Amino acid sequence: MGALTCNRLGCNNVMCSRYSPTYGYLCNDCFEELVEYGLGVRIIDFMESVPGDYAEPDMSRSFEHYNKEFKRET
Repeated sequence: MGALTCNRLGCNNVMCSRYSPTYGYLCNDCFEELVEYGLGVRIIDFMESVPGDYAEPDMSRSFEHYNKEFKRET
């Protein structure tokens, strides 16, 4: 099995445990950042942004919403 590299632009994390059939792998750091930005985020825009350089987070907790898209693999 190869490394499960985060598919977010500019992220070099490997061994990612979250996967979306649409967007690919997402590391936990990027997932937490995505959740912080809230439900108004277009995932495609987020995936094309560099970690830590997306926008000001609105701090709404949107874990459940994004957890449905990026399921944790066991």
